[in-house]
Amino acid sequence: MSPLGTATLGLAFLRDLALSSLAVARTVLDPRRAAPGFVTVPLTRARTDLEITLVANYITLTPGTLTVDVSPDRRTLLVHALDADAASVRADVAAIEARVAAAVSAAVPAAVPGGRR
Repeated sequence: MSPLGTATLGLAFLRDLALSSLAVARTVLDPRRAAPGFVTVPLTRARTDLEITLVANYITLTPGTLTVDVSPDRRTLLVHALDADAASVRADVAAIEARVAAAVSAAVPAAVPGGRR
């Protein structure tokens, strides 16, 4: 894994954790702010099991969101969000995918003919 990409992913997660915790706290104090619902989110970059797992877990570990399902073709996530503004949720997931791709890019070895690495 890329050390710089991994550090960036970790720092971004901590930032998102803090910001989403505050947003959830505001929603608890004023439930009228909540607009919960499900959003289907196309995966544009995450293709490997590792990438999809990292994206799905990042979403689930962030307060106010939960990855509910991965489509059988592994190209779409079903996400439940406390504030289900579809465009915002999709944009957030796209940013997560980009950070995951940067962190994982050095971890995925190139295919070598004959299956050897």
